[in-house]
Amino acid sequence: MENSDVQLGQKIRDIRKGKKMTINEVAKQTGFTPSFISQLERGLTKASVSSLQKITRALDITLSSLFNSADEIQTTNQSTNLIRKKERSKLVFPDEKSTDYLLTGIDGRFEVILTEMEPGGESGELISHDEGEEAITVLEGTVEVTVGNEQYILEEGDTITFASQVPHGWSNVGDSKLKLIWVVSPPTY
Repeated sequence: MENSDVQLGQKIRDIRKGKKMTINEVAKQTGFTPSFISQLERGLTKASVSSLQKITRALDITLSSLFNSADEIQTTNQSTNLIRKKERSKLVFPDEKSTDYLLTGIDGRFEVILTEMEPGGESGELISHDEGEEAITVLEGTVEVTVGNEQYILEEGDTITFASQVPHGWSNVGDSKLKLIWVVSPPTY
């Protein structure tokens, strides 16, 4: 397993233990087996975005809690945050060959995420959120976006928007690295 698998699993284990929850309690709340939770925590298996969302809900944390922590976000006044490139929080989803970089803070009304995904990477099962809207702009590559029962092929410069409540997913159907910008309101991380 890759180092990022172990780091993500260790972070989940640390949070679970800090909340004094057992693996069985997390498994029961998520519908996953205790074996899956244990293997994930030890970096022996990988999880999709939707699986991580179920786990973070069971742990009563945000998905952003799994991001590596940015050492420093410069606050220039009450309503301005500056996040430098080297300070971005990131979350690696090894199973999807994907990395998300949080380009905004987590306390605003929206979030902006840069996703980089290797060829063949995908989000896994479809995801939906309780409320909100999302926009995806393709910076590089070709992505297939599923929204409800519809599939769309987007290429560099294309943008799609949709209601977050509609189940959605994506996959890199091109031969090169995919780079996407997501704008999500309200924040889901």
